[in-house]
Amino acid sequence: MLTVLLMAFIVAILVVQSSLNTSAEDKINELTHKLGQGMLVVPEGTDLESFYSMRYGPEVMPDDYGERIKNSPLRKHAGMTEPRLYGNITVEGTDLIIIGENQQFVPFGKADHVPAVIGVGAARVLGLRSGDILEVQGTKFGIVKVLDPPPKGYDMGLFVPLNTAQGILGKPGMINALNLGGCWCKLDIPAFAAQVENTLPGTMAITIDGMAKAQTEINSLMERYSLLLWIAGTVLVAGSIAFLIFYMVRKGEREIGLLLSIGLSPIKIILKNISMAIIIALVGVLLGHIMSIPLMSWFGKAILRISLAPSWQYLPHFLAGSLMIGLIASSVPSWLVTRLDPTSLMREE
Repeated sequence: MLTVLLMAFIVAILVVQSSLNTSAEDKINELTHKLGQGMLVVPEGTDLESFYSMRYGPEVMPDDYGERIKNSPLRKHAGMTEPRLYGNITVEGTDLIIIGENQQFVPFGKADHVPAVIGVGAARVLGLRSGDILEVQGTKFGIVKVLDPPPKGYDMGLFVPLNTAQGILGKPGMINALNLGGCWCKLDIPAFAAQVENTLPGTMAITIDGMAKAQTEINSLMERYSLLLWIAGTVLVAGSIAFLIFYMVRKGEREIGLLLSIGLSPIKIILKNISMAIIIALVGVLLGHIMSIPLMSWFGKAILRISLAPSWQYLPHFLAGSLMIGLIASSVPSWLVTRLDPTSLMREE
């Protein structure tokens, strides 16, 4: 069991090392494509992958953060500040994305109805058209417009005034996103992002440049320690299997001596030990891949602030490598013992 766990831990580290660059690169390419050229400020701890998959968590920040930017020296670089509160709600059995924002909504015509704009997908499912009424948690919305086509990804979106969304989601005075935009052609964007985070405590300022820089740092780190990790991992795995087989052979050497003395072929003893080593190696590799899932997730959130998953394309390579290591590491000690005189193996200490 200890050998399997040791192997699993080593394999998990090697799986993370092997798949981290590929997985991170794919995720970052996807997220930066969605992010565009602006800057997204979100509460610290936000899972960006979930955020861009429109699954919004409890993380929030004060809704006056946009004003803080406007009242700070950073205002000359942030001509556009757009605070928003996103949330997931269910209306009449339909999952909607509510988007609270500060833009001016066209009045609906009835003072007791809050103006709202709805995506065409949500309107179709709920059977709504411009001029209809939609009630959400006691708030009556007057649909002033059906967005067709809606902003990308918001087919099921319900756009409402920010303070109304805060009330429905139970987050008064809070937002979970602040979009910043401006002319940054000659600006050190990573440094600007750091200034934004200092100005707005408890936030993360996400930019394409920042994510690309983090990916570059990961690539450099993995390249620096890649060879060392693989050499150390191979030595530890081979050594642990060899030690286990040697220990088991030495512990059962009297039985082995008895079997050899009555004519059992040494090759059968060797094959038995090789089979055991191969099973241990395969179980260790599979368990290591499973262990690599939480390791990858932790590493992604700690460094890149996104969830990562290990690439299973490396599994066949690890299985083949473990078979080879198990074969070599177990056959040598088994062969050495079977070459000894059976009487010496059976002798009492």
